[in-house]
Amino acid sequence: MKLYLKGNYETSIYQNCMEYPWKMWFKERKGVKVGFSYAFDDNFYLSLTLDKFSSNDERWGMADFRIGKDSWATFKRENLNLNFEDSYESDGREKGDYLRIITTHKDILTVDKRALYIMGIEVASVIDGQISEDDKETWLSVEEFKTKHKDLLNMTYDEAVDISLEEIKVLKAIDDPIWVELDRKREEYIQIHGERVYDDEDDE
Repeated sequence: MKLYLKGNYETSIYQNCMEYPWKMWFKERKGVKVGFSYAFDDNFYLSLTLDKFSSNDERWGMADFRIGKDSWATFKRENLNLNFEDSYESDGREKGDYLRIITTHKDILTVDKRALYIMGIEVASVIDGQISEDDKETWLSVEEFKTKHKDLLNMTYDEAVDISLEEIKVLKAIDDPIWVELDRKREEYIQIHGERVYDDEDDE
């Protein structure tokens, strides 16, 4: 799944982005603080993943993710990746006109979809922006988006997990096809422009 965002990119999510997981999942549950994996920089790159471990939420320990060698091939890990739309294939050398949040899989669990929508709302609110869920065909204000998806957004984390545990039994974890397209574009970009050369300032 993916969402596109547009707005004022002169602002920054850098200072508060580590508070997003509290809203996307929870801050503390049964005495345990939310566990999540992340990566970010100050140029609208943010990657968040809920750690679906029993130490984080006892119910995940009872879930059958059918994990083989690669946990990314299951719903155990769902990466929510925010970046400028042209950044991935250009290795950060191009931006494009829009921000985009992409998930690992084409269809995702309710707990992750709820988190995706909250992440989109948080970022769009900071940039005073709009959200598109149909490849930039139509755009919704933050309030319009909240109204459209109010049933999901009003759901609690615990309610979303209960639904997700049932979804795991029937849904197949299929990679979102956009990743194949982006990898192809990345190879083409490198063939034309070469590998990115980082200077000392980039390395810091």
